[in-house]
Amino acid sequence: MNVILQGFLIGAGIAAVLIFFEYTAILREVAERSKRVAKKVPWDSNQVSRMRGMVTFGIALPIGFAVGAWWIFG
Repeated sequence: MNVILQGFLIGAGIAAVLIFFEYTAILREVAERSKRVAKKVPWDSNQVSRMRGMVTFGIALPIGFAVGAWWIFG
């Protein structure tokens, strides 16, 4: 398999795992907060920006891994 494709796929896998764990952490925080308030609460702006930043990082990570793999192993 092409080394650039391998780097991209490894980066995509790591990005997916990071995004999943960040999403579950935010859901846990929202659940705790709604339990305290005793009603359903939406995501606040801090949580939305955290998730947006993680998704942006998740998009850039596979590209960075592909370039890094090409630079190191190519």
